[in-house]
Amino acid sequence: MPRVVEFSGDSLSTFTSEQKLASRRGAPEAAVPARARLGVRSLVAFLLSLVLAQAWLIGWWWASGATWPGARATTAALVVTSEPPGAEVTIDGTARGTTPLTIQLDGGRHELTVGTDPAAWSRAFDIQPGVPSSIHVVRAPPAPAASDAANTGGLEITTEPAGLAVAVDGQPRGVSPISVTGLEPGLHEVAVTRGPAVVRRTVSIGAGTPTAVLISTASSGISSGWLTVTAPVPVRILENGTLIGSSDTPRLLVPVGRHDLEFSNDTFGYRVTRTVQVAAGQTATVALEPATGTLSVNAQPWGEVWIDGTRIGETPIGNLPLAIGNHELVVRHPQLGERRRTVAVSVNTPARVGIDMRQ
Repeated sequence: MPRVVEFSGDSLSTFTSEQKLASRRGAPEAAVPARARLGVRSLVAFLLSLVLAQAWLIGWWWASGATWPGARATTAALVVTSEPPGAEVTIDGTARGTTPLTIQLDGGRHELTVGTDPAAWSRAFDIQPGVPSSIHVVRAPPAPAASDAANTGGLEITTEPAGLAVAVDGQPRGVSPISVTGLEPGLHEVAVTRGPAVVRRTVSIGAGTPTAVLISTASSGISSGWLTVTAPVPVRILENGTLIGSSDTPRLLVPVGRHDLEFSNDTFGYRVTRTVQVAAGQTATVALEPATGTLSVNAQPWGEVWIDGTRIGETPIGNLPLAIGNHELVVRHPQLGERRRTVAVSVNTPARVGIDMRQ
């Protein structure tokens, strides 16, 4: 191959004819490999960005608990609320927090407990994958602890005037007013001492319920008696517009004589009046009759209705007579699970409940 020799300043450069030709065309020999290297770097950067984006998407999906697009749901949200709030929630034997609580659960049967005291509410329920559910619990006050009170009796002793020494069966018990428990059913002697005078009474008591005793040492005799009220719902007791007590109190001490009383519960629209005659040292009992209201239930697309554990039928159900008060309503669907509500039935206003089983 012919060689060409050129002089540039003090340097001597040697070219092949092909290199010379490339130099004249303005395409340096190293330009072609550099361009290739740039293309490889761009491809690597693109692939790395794609991998990082996929990793971020998978991490977000895992952290959020979202269902992968196109995948079939295996869980559903459960919302648990209670009245009052702040009750501990246990699901399948595991504590999950306090109400109000929202949690994701696998589809299938679960055991729910709301509360930890003796009044805890427990039920089994079903979760339909992909179908949110809600459960609202109205908790009753804690029940009193079991004791020997069911097999023994007691006395609630009041005196006129108060503050007198009291003995039962010859044993000093303190000063009035006083409650004495743990007594065997049968006859017992109550003695009240005021100065040199001692007043004695023989009282018969039964098991389970204390017996009220009113003893007066005044010369004018006993001037008070007792009032006991049983009602279908808790009621306030008023006389001439003045509140004197409620049916939650086992016995009310009231003056002897005639009393025109009003018994009311505004929540359930219940209001009746009665005239009661109270005798000295005796207990007057007032038994208020039950009252009823109506309940209508509808569900979409439909549902099986249970009230207080009794199956009523399938929706729609209209104007069902029910005793006034709070009732537990359960609506079940074979594919959409169940919904629970606490329904207040009152005298004057029909109760209506509509449930969308698809939500």
